[in-house]
Amino acid sequence: MVNIPAFIKQSGVFTEEDLIQLANAEALPSEDEIDAFQYDSEIQELLNAFIGDDTTRLTHQLLKAKEFIANGEINKAWKIALF
Repeated sequence: MVNIPAFIKQSGVFTEEDLIQLANAEALPSEDEIDAFQYDSEIQELLNAFIGDDTTRLTHQLLKAKEFIANGEINKAWKIALF
């Protein structure tokens, strides 16, 4: 089980079930994995859409993480949430 950062818990984006799925991950992705993930075309599009608006970008990153959780892609959810 992993510890969930406060900003994720307090975001209001995730349900209790989402948070449980995140917490049940065996390990967090490495910094290298997180850094490499930002170059995925879908993620680049999301990040570029909110240049200069960090608050809105973070909200959309967490919403994308929620989508990944819904699809069972917990590792991807962690990567986008922690970027």
